[in-house]
Amino acid sequence: MKNVILFIALAMGLCLVYPTAYGQQLTANTPQLIADGGTQPVLSPKGDYLLVRDAGEAGLTRIELSTGQRTLVASESDIDGNVLFSDGGTMVAYKTIEYRNHMPYRTIKVANLQTGKIKVLDQPARESFPFRFAGGKMKIAKRTTMRSQRLLTDIRTVEHEYVLAIEDDDLVLYDGNVRKVLNPNGKNIYLWEQISPDEQHIVYVAVNDGCHTFVCDINGKNVVDLGYYIGAPTWMGNNWIIGQQDEDDGHQMTASRLVAIHPDGSDFQILQTQNLTMPINPNASSDGKIAFENKGKIYLMEVK
Repeated sequence: MKNVILFIALAMGLCLVYPTAYGQQLTANTPQLIADGGTQPVLSPKGDYLLVRDAGEAGLTRIELSTGQRTLVASESDIDGNVLFSDGGTMVAYKTIEYRNHMPYRTIKVANLQTGKIKVLDQPARESFPFRFAGGKMKIAKRTTMRSQRLLTDIRTVEHEYVLAIEDDDLVLYDGNVRKVLNPNGKNIYLWEQISPDEQHIVYVAVNDGCHTFVCDINGKNVVDLGYYIGAPTWMGNNWIIGQQDEDDGHQMTASRLVAIHPDGSDFQILQTQNLTMPINPNASSDGKIAFENKGKIYLMEVK
């Protein structure tokens, strides 16, 4: 899904930038091969293992970083969209897609990583509803209503139960049962939205504003233009944003590089990935680990 959206943006000719690095720099170690196959890695909250979607679409697999042990979490061939961890990493939620009479239907499910049990949280629906763990609950936003389901998962106290979404190209925040259209850049095409771990800021891409990446506060105010196109942005703690800058020939991606920047737009830099020329779909943990895929293989590197 991320790459499809990216190709659309690139085809529009809006994402061409020529950045330079400056200021404070991160030091990256040599990327280590974690898996010979897989896509869209997601690091656990503690950074001790990651989940990957098998390249053969056999399902969702857990890989222990210390031992390399692999465990099949969910035998699903049709996972659609993001995979989300509960706060302590004991549960993971995801969405599957199936076609009925050529029409897509999506189902939200949760897998207990301790027991191996999988539970359906919402019945198949034509619309793709956003969802998020919040304070030991699963919150599913359905535009006019918010469905809340208590789960036997790690619980932390939260002041707000946020769910962030893109709906009809709008950037939308659900705060409890209140739906707010934020649109910090006005009417636009918004992509790749993500809330910071401390739930104070949002990173996103606005296509109509030069396809730049921006940061705003949780209420959609105090917008900061990071100055570049940074695709697939992800938070590494609250002080760094990791993403990709990719190139294409008008038909397919030809190269990519991983980049880092502070949410105030300072200290942009390119993260060296040695001889890996197509690093995409990065995911970061707060302790400085970055997982990414490169030509169908999964790698991990650490920065400090």
